[in-house]
Amino acid sequence: MPYFIESILPHAAPWLLVLTRLGGLFIFAPILSSPILPRQIRVLMLVALTAVVYPTTIDNMPTDLRLDLIDLAPLLLQETMIGASIGLIAAIPLYAMQLAGLLMGQQMGLGIAQVLNPASDIQGDNIGQVLFLMALGAFAMVGGIEFLFGAVVHTLHTIPIGGMAPEQTPVHLIAGLLGSGFNLAFRVALPVIAIIFIENVAMGFLMKTVPSLNIMNFGFPLRILAGLLAVVGSVEMIRNTTEIDLDNSLVILRDWVGSLHISAEGSDG
Repeated sequence: MPYFIESILPHAAPWLLVLTRLGGLFIFAPILSSPILPRQIRVLMLVALTAVVYPTTIDNMPTDLRLDLIDLAPLLLQETMIGASIGLIAAIPLYAMQLAGLLMGQQMGLGIAQVLNPASDIQGDNIGQVLFLMALGAFAMVGGIEFLFGAVVHTLHTIPIGGMAPEQTPVHLIAGLLGSGFNLAFRVALPVIAIIFIENVAMGFLMKTVPSLNIMNFGFPLRILAGLLAVVGSVEMIRNTTEIDLDNSLVILRDWVGSLHISAEGSDG
């Protein structure tokens, strides 16, 4: 066997596992998981990032890994879950904003106007897409992508390949963030829901007062107009709420990664 092949062969399995942990980000992470980003570009980004990161983690790599599917399959799954968990934690506030837009659109009667959201490759209404893109822009402006890559690289120095304990998995953390995501969606959509409720009550009184009036002719346009005015009036609140929840999710992610570091030191001790 040539010396070059023999010298790099021991690094093949660890390099693949580092690639897998970083690749987990591309499953749920905002922007990185978007179909807008061509698959070839994502693969090149992943390979280039792994080539840069791997030399800094050689000291933490196990030396007895073999290129065997039976041995590597559990490790590949575990490494993928670490990267995917980090991406999912960061993505929850963005999908919460899309849910808020969906609630607004349904109350305004725009639920039938479905469009394809190119950033998530799923169907959604216009308001949900606008709010999602607003949150995506805020995520990019606060340096969310750099933070996610930094978090994954940090875990490579604190958690060895295949060394994540079951109690370190962020199941409870993700469940709590999902609950806060629903809370965020309802808080953002509440002004529109309240305005539409008042409009419905007013239309009901008007219908009872003037039975001959055809409410259908102007009721639906008035509902859409009232909802749009409520959205415009609450833009500043939506912006502040989005920034706060994005910051909170990144802080929670940072604390979780820091707790992994503490756990790793405790297990070494």
